[in-house]
Amino acid sequence: MAARILVVDDSRLVTDIVKLRLESLGYQVSVAFSGEEALERIRADPPHLLVLDIRLPGIDGYEVCRRLRRDENPAIRDLPIIALTSMDDTSVGFEVGMDDYLNKDFDLLELGERVGFLLRLRGITG
Repeated sequence: MAARILVVDDSRLVTDIVKLRLESLGYQVSVAFSGEEALERIRADPPHLLVLDIRLPGIDGYEVCRRLRRDENPAIRDLPIIALTSMDDTSVGFEVGMDDYLNKDFDLLELGERVGFLLRLRGITG
């Protein structure tokens, strides 16, 4: 069974690019365009990994991460999170529980490597 990944960004261009890359690596990818939508989708069916933009309308990526890390469900609380950001400040993200960061001008090969690494670290294959 393919690992399930949720990509959250308010830019359809970003979600399309990330989705295509991750699907080409064999992952099952769904998308959300806001923090609220991401939280709803995660609570309904937790993915194996989250790729999360920091700057989102409404609930931003930092708050999404805070809420996930406080969740009672371990599948949600321990969800690996890769933050996408155009900002240089990574310290706040690590403080709220992000597992990794990619700058918005990321390389698609690097994205695949980091996703694969975090999934393997959690014992998730496919």
